[in-house]
Amino acid sequence: MKTTDLIFLALAVTACSGLPVDEGPEGPVLDPISVSSPVPSEAVPAVVLDATQQGYVRAGNALAFRFLTKLYKENPKDIICSPLSLQYALAMAVNGAEGETATEILGVLGYGAEGVEALNVYSKTMMEQLPAVDLDVALRLADALIVNDRYTLLPSYKETIETHYYAAVESLPFSDPQRVLDRINEWARRNTEGLIDPLLDSLDPSIVSVLMNALYFRARWQGGDENPMFSPDLTSERAFHPDEGEEKLLPFMETTGRFPYAETETFQILGLPYAQGKFYMYILLPKERGLTRLMEELPTLSWTDLAATLETDGEVRLRLPKFDIEGSYGLNGLLQSLGMNSAFIPGLADFGGMFDAPGTDFYISEVLQKAKISVAEWGTEAAAVTVIFKETTSIEPGDYIKFTADHPFVFLIGEQTSGALLFEGVFTGK
Repeated sequence: MKTTDLIFLALAVTACSGLPVDEGPEGPVLDPISVSSPVPSEAVPAVVLDATQQGYVRAGNALAFRFLTKLYKENPKDIICSPLSLQYALAMAVNGAEGETATEILGVLGYGAEGVEALNVYSKTMMEQLPAVDLDVALRLADALIVNDRYTLLPSYKETIETHYYAAVESLPFSDPQRVLDRINEWARRNTEGLIDPLLDSLDPSIVSVLMNALYFRARWQGGDENPMFSPDLTSERAFHPDEGEEKLLPFMETTGRFPYAETETFQILGLPYAQGKFYMYILLPKERGLTRLMEELPTLSWTDLAATLETDGEVRLRLPKFDIEGSYGLNGLLQSLGMNSAFIPGLADFGGMFDAPGTDFYISEVLQKAKISVAEWGTEAAAVTVIFKETTSIEPGDYIKFTADHPFVFLIGEQTSGALLFEGVFTGK
């Protein structure tokens, strides 16, 4: 029996820079990969999910915290990643998986016994509704599957990912790897407004397929130009205290206002709204310097419970550093540590629901994610961690809550009506 490999790429990006985007090399790529992800024509008041789909959101957020904890353990430095992008890549992969391989992928995702069909309906619902809850926020979810023309997809698999994931599916001659590489990188560049460029430096012509998800986000803070949340005039250099090493001077943005706030025994949480207030940046700031305790707690927390404790009950005086982070992560080992094992093992992986190739076994050779974020006065992203403590601190009227992020913290970007977390990361100042 022949064994060959698949490569799955989870691509995530956040744009918060206000500068013109890089359009990439001059000259168009011939016959660029099509994009068919939905573009909203009118706003919806909220993402509407049934009970099962709300459970998928909670499971996805739980995965997000486990994901960030393990990623930080492997890379104890600044991190930006997208749990939602990873979820979409795995959701498309599980549609082609069978047996133990499918069970393990569903286990990592944390989804129940409703089956893959329910997962597909949920994924389509989120793709259609998330970009529509606030038309002042640029949010794009896009998928693509590029197949080596020596192999043929099963019609049922192709129909599923085209219908439920709006995936662009194309068969290309991997015997000309540079042509395929150029098209893949152009697709990534176009779907991330130039922020991820290039996605890949090379492509092995023996690869069977490349499965990609791109998540792009761009938003201004609530308040707009007339009443900006952060004025550049108030930005000044202040000391930031890393967990290790000497303090350093960083540009800190500053503002005062009423924002969703809560605190536990160990950390403060602050929410900063974008645009019309459907998307938020959340910051989780340890009360004492050092990320160790927070990262140990993170996998035990429930974002649903934590978000329920946030209240706008006092004036917050915020100082937040400007920062830029980009990262590239190989996720094979991380996913195996979460329980997704057989998909990476030749002879054990079962992707019999993907290709029309009797007598051939397929396995995943690599899972990659690249991501980038820029946080500035005009707009930014923030993180919050779901915590099991539900108590909040009562603030007397007239008191200021001091929230000075002058030491390492966790940040998240989430959508309020669905409760879903899109991006997450750690700022260490390193």
